[in-house]
Amino acid sequence: MLSEKEIKGDKIEKNLEINQDQLILNWKFKDVNKKLTYDIKKCIGCSLCKLVCPVDAIELGPIPEIAQNILDDSNPKLFIDHDKCCYCMLCVIVCPNDAFHDNIEPEGHISLDEFPSIGKFYKIDSENCIEDQENEICQRCIEVRERNNIAEYYKIARKCPTNCFSIDSPIEGEVIIKKNMLHKCSPENCKACVNICPVESFYIPESAVDVLKYGKIACNEKECFYCGACENSCPDDLIIVKRKNIQIKDPKKSEPYPWIEGWVKNIKEVLRKALIEGKEQVEIPSIEDHIKKISEAKIEEVPQLSEEDKLILTDLNFKIQSLLKSSKIRYWIKDKKVDSILKELKKKIQN
Repeated sequence: MLSEKEIKGDKIEKNLEINQDQLILNWKFKDVNKKLTYDIKKCIGCSLCKLVCPVDAIELGPIPEIAQNILDDSNPKLFIDHDKCCYCMLCVIVCPNDAFHDNIEPEGHISLDEFPSIGKFYKIDSENCIEDQENEICQRCIEVRERNNIAEYYKIARKCPTNCFSIDSPIEGEVIIKKNMLHKCSPENCKACVNICPVESFYIPESAVDVLKYGKIACNEKECFYCGACENSCPDDLIIVKRKNIQIKDPKKSEPYPWIEGWVKNIKEVLRKALIEGKEQVEIPSIEDHIKKISEAKIEEVPQLSEEDKLILTDLNFKIQSLLKSSKIRYWIKDKKVDSILKELKKKIQN
């Protein structure tokens, strides 16, 4: 597939290659070649890339169906419009699992070191780190430190020989479960949030005490890095991932590049969905609860007249009716003689 755009007599050439587990987007202008590779199997469906994309070139794929194993993981969790894509490589910067790769030629012509980035998704206790040359986990740890790869980090954290490696996150936030909507949740049939989480933060409570406390599903936020994959995977929209802050790192090459402000603004788009204040789970009343509340509402009693008041009003009504039967009064009403009518009415009432 080839699309071209004319720019001042020169051509920008774009094409898309589709391999079994990869989408490869190619861009060429004059002597500069850009290649953006999307690794389908590594993608965790978090949508951070979609949020930062400045041209809305990324859309979510069938993430709930993939997370529920209705579709296998050979299906892409994202759809990328390569005609829209501007090859800015912001997706490469924010991806927590190394699902996007950049390749720019000639080498050094454009360097991502000139652009802001986000912090790492891990931390290391350097005093206890041994970097054992003979240990497979140590060597794997050294290999994957440069590019964020949360799935590998989780495995390393579990098997680190000195427990010096742990999951960390440049994103601060919280996971909110819509407690009153959990009647829709079917963990025995779904497990989408459990399946998709790369650090196993989501789990299904088993003991009666935990079920009573948390409900059908729960999230242990100790290692959660607030990527949002669980929110995207839930077929019943029961999960909200609220991101509150993100650690943005200055370019490694410290010069006043004109694009820094724009990049920082786009990276902060991951915070756009900060919707609900407070840590408590959201209480969203169902229609049934609303109907029950209305039906149980106390009906306000209408004040009733006493027998004495009823007699007074009955007498007053009789006097007014007898007055209206007078032909004289009817003529006054016709001629709008208000003062005469009021004078006669007052005399009638006082008798």
